[in-house]
Amino acid sequence: MVFKVNKKIQLLLIVLASCLIGTTVLAAKSTSKKRMYRYVNDEGVTVTSSTLPPKYSQNGYDIVTELGILIEKVPPRKTDEQLRQEALEAEKKAEEERLRREQEKLDSILLNSYTDISDIERARDNELDSKDRDVMLLKQNIRRYTRLLEDAQTRAARDERLGKALSPSLMKEINQFKRHIANKQGLVDNTEEDKEIIRDRYNSSIIRFSELKAAERLKQFRASKDEDKKAHTIYDCRGVDACDDAWSASLRFASEYSTTELAWANESTIMMRKPRKNDDISIVLTRVDNSYGDAASIVLEIRCNKSPKGEQFCASEEVNSVRSGFTSYLQADPTKRP
Repeated sequence: MVFKVNKKIQLLLIVLASCLIGTTVLAAKSTSKKRMYRYVNDEGVTVTSSTLPPKYSQNGYDIVTELGILIEKVPPRKTDEQLRQEALEAEKKAEEERLRREQEKLDSILLNSYTDISDIERARDNELDSKDRDVMLLKQNIRRYTRLLEDAQTRAARDERLGKALSPSLMKEINQFKRHIANKQGLVDNTEEDKEIIRDRYNSSIIRFSELKAAERLKQFRASKDEDKKAHTIYDCRGVDACDDAWSASLRFASEYSTTELAWANESTIMMRKPRKNDDISIVLTRVDNSYGDAASIVLEIRCNKSPKGEQFCASEEVNSVRSGFTSYLQADPTKRP
């Protein structure tokens, strides 16, 4: 038997059912959002409760629903030592970042200020020449005051021989001349110290400039299709120990084939003094480590005198033969190297 339901009754039933479902969903949502705390008590038992004792909040806990669904995981409170270590680490990272940004700024200034090492050397020499002129003038003053002092002392000795008392004015002169000499000599000493500071500052700039330019050349050579040029001017080490050996051999190579004497050699740069004659060969070698520090490349640069004849000599067969022999020299058996 089929019962026909009045349309009004049917509509009423639908509305009632919808309200019932909505109420159930809201109740479920309300229940699911109620916060509970799950923690481990002193006996090692996991407890879920609507309240959280303060002594357990320090050890970390979970915020869950009544159904046990995790809402948030609160980690244990950090100890004072952990907080101190984190603060120190954050401070260290901030300082490293500051130094990195500062170094990038200095590198940019260096690369924009000079085109090659010769420019830096010229600026250094100009500054040193200025200091040398200062020293020369100071020494001239010292010699003048020394002559005046000797003359005053001669007069004082004569008066003593004659049995005369030394006049206060003469003693004042002698003391003044001595003070002038001591003052000028102190300025000479300070200027000589300034010259050492200037040399150190420019040497640091030259080393850094060489490193930056070598890294640029290395990047360019890697992308270059000129395999012959890459093969002759870049030596790729196969490991740290192998590169240490090659670096020692690089110093011997520079000493043997450069016509200028050694300026300095450290763990990243070997530099012979700048070329002065048109047929001078000055070798610069730079060690460029990879980002992991487990391998490196040694980049060769040959400098010639900054003159038309010097530039012509740099393109000569004699200089090219030095370039072409670089990597083979390092690859050779140490006992068979020339």
